[in-house]
Amino acid sequence: MTVLIIIVLLIALIILGFDYLDIFLNWLGRIKIGSIVDREAWLVATHGVIDRWLESGTPELPVNENKKFKLVTLIKNFKKIDSTAYWQDAAVLKAAGATENGEEGAFALFERYINESGEWIVPPKKIDCAMLAYEMLCNKTIDNKRIRPAMDYVADYLYELYDEFGTVPYNTNVKNVRFVDTIGMICPFLIKYALVYNKPEFVDVALAQIKEYRKHGFDKDTRMPCHCFNVKTGAPLGIYGWGRGCAWWALGITDSLRTLMESKTYNIEKVMLLKYCIEFMTAVKSYQRSDGSFGRMFFTSSLEDSSAAAMLAHCFAVLYELTENEEYKSASEKTLEHLMTRTRRNGVIDYAQGDTMGIGFYSDSLRVVPATQGFAVVAAKEIDF
Repeated sequence: MTVLIIIVLLIALIILGFDYLDIFLNWLGRIKIGSIVDREAWLVATHGVIDRWLESGTPELPVNENKKFKLVTLIKNFKKIDSTAYWQDAAVLKAAGATENGEEGAFALFERYINESGEWIVPPKKIDCAMLAYEMLCNKTIDNKRIRPAMDYVADYLYELYDEFGTVPYNTNVKNVRFVDTIGMICPFLIKYALVYNKPEFVDVALAQIKEYRKHGFDKDTRMPCHCFNVKTGAPLGIYGWGRGCAWWALGITDSLRTLMESKTYNIEKVMLLKYCIEFMTAVKSYQRSDGSFGRMFFTSSLEDSSAAAMLAHCFAVLYELTENEEYKSASEKTLEHLMTRTRRNGVIDYAQGDTMGIGFYSDSLRVVPATQGFAVVAAKEIDF
């Protein structure tokens, strides 16, 4: 009986202790955060993280905000999650061209997803796979002909949703709601796919998605997007000025424009997207804080969000590349200088907002989100930080 009691107590101690392990490791990792003050040293450290994650995969993110009995939840959900956070690996792959071992790492990441026949090893079931597909198409070490079956799969999947619902929903469980995340996740891919494989109809799908959101998902006074809106009623949902939501819109239009610039045609569409980009990024710049950060919510005194900041640093860099306007380069540089103060001793950028749990439910946690690393590193390369 005594042995049984001891075993039960040990199990309870392990379960309860696991809840505090993450808190302890977080505290430990943040000791002397921001101590890498030399830019060259910061680049070396952050690049090293990208190379490791390309080779071995990005760290898994929590699937919910549960703060108690996390070990029980982990065991309960073991092997039950059938979707990878594709956008995390996508952002890391985006940065592959900036690092010394990025070419080898990109191929290692590619082989985790695509088989010898050029098809997905595990067929994706969520639209964020398009973001990873886009980075594969953009990566010069990956043969576009070889991966054509996988790219066709994603394009056909998105087109079927577009054909059924008019534009692409983020989740068919809420088919009448359009989320701003979708703009950044699918539109650059649709345009890149159209240009690479000569499928112009997919440009139309991307532009329809962008124009619909700009028409129904924006506040006219602040020029900021809401989290989502109902396509049937036109009602805005969630909040206006959610930091990462603004970053998703910025990513979608800037990467779409840069991709469309590869074509000798679509001049009217290029002008339209350029107008969108300048209009929006100029507005975003007014919400940048004096220390270079961006808040989780633009219109309140909320805590910072490194993931939104890193994504916007990249978007400012792209717009600088396209317009040669030094103001955009300065905004990107200022953001990166802030991210240096949020970089751990091991080169990992911290203080990113956790994922939302649904419409109106925004994470109150700040943690390591791998995509932050990718966007920061690629932005640094784009402006020669």
